[in-house]
Amino acid sequence: MDLFLISNIITCLCAFAGFIFGIVKFFAPKKALYAQMITLAVGCMAFGRLYQVVRILTGGEILEEFQLGVLGVLGSLVFLFSANFGLMDSLADDGSKQYFKYRVIPLAAPAAAVAVYAAVFLFGDSPLLEMIVAGILTVFISGASYYNLKHLIFPDVDFGVINCLKTYNLLALVFEFLCVAEMVSNKSGSDVPALIIGVLSGAVLLAITPAVERGMKKWTT
Repeated sequence: MDLFLISNIITCLCAFAGFIFGIVKFFAPKKALYAQMITLAVGCMAFGRLYQVVRILTGGEILEEFQLGVLGVLGSLVFLFSANFGLMDSLADDGSKQYFKYRVIPLAAPAAAVAVYAAVFLFGDSPLLEMIVAGILTVFISGASYYNLKHLIFPDVDFGVINCLKTYNLLALVFEFLCVAEMVSNKSGSDVPALIIGVLSGAVLLAITPAVERGMKKWTT
């Protein structure tokens, strides 16, 4: 069987399981919008992978031309970025000088993503469309990974929620760099790395919403 198909099926099923868990736990009155946005991030990946599974089964190509499954990855990154940037960061970082190094160190995450993009796509032999799609994804990976790394290393503050969500931020950071690895793997067209990345991505997506649920529960008890 096509290893690309197996990879997408695994990621799709795990993402749907994580998405359903988040729907059950977080989509109710007075539940945290932060957790709902992360659930929607996982949902975007689930539906994006579902599209790719259907496309492969119907004889479509997912590597050599643009396909709508990419929008699932993009939507997921937008929600992950928005949750931390719009809802959580202001609770931790008041803009004071004492936290300056915690604003600088996380730049390592976007710097790494941009470096990989430049080496593989910008200075490599890539079609223009591939460079554009990978570039857009890299921009959103950079933004999301910056805040996930920042909140992973940020010291606990009065509200305590940053410390409670460190496991989630680690998982999200791993997911974002699996997205980078997937872009590189897709360029090479190698199916074994694609399968490994698919399994790892599925495991992370399955774990993200339970990690948020445990973190929110720990914070409120």
